[in-house]
Amino acid sequence: MINFAINKAFNKYFDFGGRSNRSEFWYFFLFILIGNAIAHIIDTYMIGYHEEEMGIVSGIFWLTTFIPQLSITFRRLHDVGKSGLWFLLSFTIIGFIPLIIWWCTMSDPNKNRYGNVPKMLTHL
Repeated sequence: MINFAINKAFNKYFDFGGRSNRSEFWYFFLFILIGNAIAHIIDTYMIGYHEEEMGIVSGIFWLTTFIPQLSITFRRLHDVGKSGLWFLLSFTIIGFIPLIIWWCTMSDPNKNRYGNVPKMLTHL
């Protein structure tokens, strides 16, 4: 399932429209966390960067995953019926609270203005 979520996120690299269900968003989030940890370990212990520096491997990983992270975040907000521009709340400290709630909220069970209900990963 996690492989499917990663593939779907990269296949929709520049697709900021449509909807992404909760499991797709969180599996990709898990991939990002694990990938960042591995890249940091490689940069720090194998290449020799200082722990607080962004090394070459971390930089490449960030560059290749930045846009898919944004697009899946926008699609996840669309799934709960919110505009993707609500992501701009993350630039304020207090703004993370509603974002986390919306990211954890169940999908809108009906078609909304952003598209049809996304398929569950377990049903594919």
